Amino acid sequence: MIFLKKKFDKKLILGIDFGTTYSLVSTIDQNRALLLTDDKKRYLIPSVVNCRKNNFLVGWEAEKKILKDPMNTIISVKRLIGRSIDFIKKEFPVLPYVLEKSKNQDILFHTQSGKVSSIEIVGEILKYLKKRACSLYKIKTDSTVITVPAYFNNIQRSLIKKSAISAGINLIRLLNEPTSAAMAYGLEQNTQGIVVIYDLGGGTFDVSILKLNKGLFEVLATSGDSNLGGDDFDVLLANYIYKKSNLLYDNNESFYNLLLKTAKKAKIKLTYYNSVEVTLLEWKGVITRNEFDIIIKHLIEKTLLICTKICKEIELNIKDIKEIIMVGGSTRVPLVYNEVKKFFKTNPLISINPDQVVAMGAALQCNMLICNSMQHRTILLDVIPLSLGVEVIGGFVEKIIFRNSHIPISKTKEFTTSKDNQTGIVIHVLQGERELAKHCISLSRFVLKNISLGKAGTVRILVTFQIDTDGLISITALEKNSKKSKTIQIDNSLSKYKNISEIIKDHKNNIKNDYYLRIKEEKKIESKNILDLLNNALKKDQNLINKNELKKIKENQIELQKSIDEDDFYSIKLNLKKLNESTQTFFSLRLKNEINSILTNKTDDTK
Repeated sequence: MIFLKKKFDKKLILGIDFGTTYSLVSTIDQNRALLLTDDKKRYLIPSVVNCRKNNFLVGWEAEKKILKDPMNTIISVKRLIGRSIDFIKKEFPVLPYVLEKSKNQDILFHTQSGKVSSIEIVGEILKYLKKRACSLYKIKTDSTVITVPAYFNNIQRSLIKKSAISAGINLIRLLNEPTSAAMAYGLEQNTQGIVVIYDLGGGTFDVSILKLNKGLFEVLATSGDSNLGGDDFDVLLANYIYKKSNLLYDNNESFYNLLLKTAKKAKIKLTYYNSVEVTLLEWKGVITRNEFDIIIKHLIEKTLLICTKICKEIELNIKDIKEIIMVGGSTRVPLVYNEVKKFFKTNPLISINPDQVVAMGAALQCNMLICNSMQHRTILLDVIPLSLGVEVIGGFVEKIIFRNSHIPISKTKEFTTSKDNQTGIVIHVLQGERELAKHCISLSRFVLKNISLGKAGTVRILVTFQIDTDGLISITALEKNSKKSKTIQIDNSLSKYKNISEIIKDHKNNIKNDYYLRIKEEKKIESKNILDLLNNALKKDQNLINKNELKKIKENQIELQKSIDEDDFYSIKLNLKKLNESTQTFFSLRLKNEINSILTNKTDDTK
């Protein structure tokens, strides 16, 4: 969060919607959101950057280079930001770029400008938008809110924030796109009830459910698919056109980009017409809206399945929904609107251009934060999309903040050491819903060193998770006795990332097995610890019991170890109970001896 000085009247209030296909910027004029256009009255700019030898081209000029210079012209960077190279290879195998991973896990594009990171690409787009606004108003300084998808994880948010800083933008906060759209409709004033934001953009799908109560925005739940949008419509239509044309061309980069451009034009025309003529090189043909609907319907059904799951998750009846807001250029597709209307059994709100609504809401939110007007004050209670926790003994995850918790938030849990005289403790930060660390997203690892020495279980470590209004995370580990502490902020260190919808689905499909595995492994760990403790105790004090008692204990030890080796949960529980029963006398005698020893020592000291 960047705080502003008191004098803000000379700063331009901006709301930026950084989109997959297009981006735009809005400002406030007489308390109303106003979209800013270029000299050709275009409010949209393509989210495209052409990396030339000496400079960057952005927007419409860069878009002209897609076919001529595909390797140096970066498009849809929003779909790639925060992704691993492995993910990109799997999901986007025909991208024309030469890519490599940087030291901080960002993506580097090999271009005529040299190696360019995704942060720099996004930064160039944001810089262009700011320049457009500042040149129109002849003001150099700004106060800006930038919108992001609600499901964007901490890594992606952090990268957007870095891009804004590199662009010279004075970032007030990151705002979730669904909340921004609701603000643009003025739903924050004197409105009560449940509102659903259905946001289908060029590269992403996002659904959020908000509860509004006269200026209070409470996000009840959010979900989505970071790899589903209008770009996928284009690809499906491009493949359909290619098959229908019977053209025999190699899949070279220029032809593939021409095919996608042709498909995109056809898609846009099919929004307004029932059929369109398509020309691709020497082929001419006709594509009908019905054909288009058939090839994309399964993707729309996928978005509605996500809507179904999120409603079930919070036990929301569709009848209780007050409004549906359509956001994103892909909601212009007639089939999308009709299917959403049919699913929610109500007419979605489309009075504001779905391309413009997010940017307008961002400008309104920025204005509210800067002016701090209590008259139209809106309180945003957003949520985190995935649970956060740390790895504990056995490779399990101890959740500290649960998914759909409201932010900002701070939560602390106490942990302890697992070995005698540990000098440090590893904090492995994880994000996800599964029980095992290996099934969750690894966000960061750090070590708290030089902690107090002591027996296992006696040294106390407090781990605190804090999430700010932008959804960015900081973690502090504090050892109680020595007061040694270490704080980190999660940065762009993620190497693997999945869609949130996939993570939730994976969690629900495995919830029973995960729970069984966890309680079984915890019981095994408990049993192993007891066996170790007992072995050490017997070495010292087995003379306290007779041979028959010792024989019984040894037999139970063997049986318990056998159960552990065979991985038999019920047998472990049974044999652990038998061992505990057979050692009661032994441990009682040990305790009595220790008490007598202490009392004897005290008596000697007195003398």
